[in-house]
Amino acid sequence: MRLSGLVSAACTLHDCLSVHTYNPDKCDKFVKALYLCCDEMYKKDGKDASSTACPMRSAVERWLKRHTDVDPRG
Repeated sequence: MRLSGLVSAACTLHDCLSVHTYNPDKCDKFVKALYLCCDEMYKKDGKDASSTACPMRSAVERWLKRHTDVDPRG
């Protein structure tokens, strides 16, 4: 995943949270999209990959396991 994809996903999530008064339940699809981008980055670039847009790898993996029902496409 390129940095621009991560930044775009992070900005989209931020916009959603701003509109929905920081109610993350209404923005789950955007959270999942960001976490999928982060997961792709970690898989591609290895354990030393990092981005300010991404939580640490274990948090991304844990969130994705717990939210299999969220469809990032809407």
